[in-house]
Amino acid sequence: MRISGKPSGVGSTQSATGPKPSGAPASAPVASVSGSDAVQVSSEARLVAVAQEALAVVPDIRMEKVEAIKVRLDADAYNPDGEAVAAGLIKEHMAKGRHS
Repeated sequence: MRISGKPSGVGSTQSATGPKPSGAPASAPVASVSGSDAVQVSSEARLVAVAQEALAVVPDIRMEKVEAIKVRLDADAYNPDGEAVAAGLIKEHMAKGRHS
């Protein structure tokens, strides 16, 4: 079927708005900002940054505690309270559930 005034054939297209002028930008140019930029940080953000810096120097594993427990395990003197451990695990899990 052929419609008069329209190109025919596979893959042919016609613009709904007509042809774009050559050399026209694809989008509007971004306006440049003169002057200086400034950032203000709240006191809470500063406090968070200080806390993060402090935590960065604290080791994830306290080796002195690990070594003490190893010594007690080797001496068969480490007997943790199972109920206290379970309660702590549940408490930790519940705290994480509220903050997720």
